[in-house]
Amino acid sequence: MKKIRNLFSIYFLSVILFSCTDVIDINVKEGVSQLSVDALVNNKAEVQTIKLTLTQGYFDNSAIKPALGATVFVFDQDSVAYEFKDLKKDGVYTYDAKNKPLNKIGKQYALYVKYGEDEFISVSKLNRVPKIDSINYEVEKLPIKPDNGPQEGFLPQFYAKDFEGEGDCYWVKSAKNNKYFSKATEIQVAYDAGFSPGSKTDGLLFILPIRTSVGRELYSDKDTLKVDLYSITQEQFYYLQFVQQVSQDGSLFSTPLANIPTNIINRNSNSSKKAVGFFGISAVSSMQAIIDKNKAKPKK
Repeated sequence: MKKIRNLFSIYFLSVILFSCTDVIDINVKEGVSQLSVDALVNNKAEVQTIKLTLTQGYFDNSAIKPALGATVFVFDQDSVAYEFKDLKKDGVYTYDAKNKPLNKIGKQYALYVKYGEDEFISVSKLNRVPKIDSINYEVEKLPIKPDNGPQEGFLPQFYAKDFEGEGDCYWVKSAKNNKYFSKATEIQVAYDAGFSPGSKTDGLLFILPIRTSVGRELYSDKDTLKVDLYSITQEQFYYLQFVQQVSQDGSLFSTPLANIPTNIINRNSNSSKKAVGFFGISAVSSMQAIIDKNKAKPKK
């Protein structure tokens, strides 16, 4: 009985010790609000968008503030200007590229943003992109029912071949029933036909994990799959890799969070005002398929 009482004493003492917590208030500096530039445009003959907002404190849960009244242009290497206008006064600056698309493959493009007294610039190159040859799919059954999507269905993959010549980079996007997989953790980039430099995949068919990355979840009969292959610069390749890494690095022993790099520069080097975000221009190759169970390959 004495031993049992001792055990209970130890238990209650442990509860008291571990339930005693102190609330510590930490004063976190708000920091300086910066211009945030979301400027990923492409060569499609459609409305192109550049979004300008203002950064805010980490603990500020208010609505994101748009950067209004800016002057925004994109210039190509031949000095042709494309003006982006904030028609709805919401910080979303658009350019209708229906009649004059940004489609000069191999040429440099420059972004110019004047906001207040500061002028921000950036440069990107419109690289080549290979054609998507085909899309196919095979019967698949997962061992357990996933939170999203069916347990049984079809696993798709696309086929495309990297150009010869090392250093081509790509961003693979996919949409299921017109809804894109757009989470940062779902970003899929490629260096040549593989994952990274030195993989010796130059000029080859994209490797299998990249081809099947469009199947974030299984598809059902009559579902629609769209695959977009974007050309990107090597700078944007590393930028997107970093975005993906930061978005999923939440383990106990993860490295401290760091600011995501930017290629937006203030022309006035003496100004204390900086910008965050990225400017990139891409050529796009696309293909769409409607899943037909009668055309599916049997599981290997």
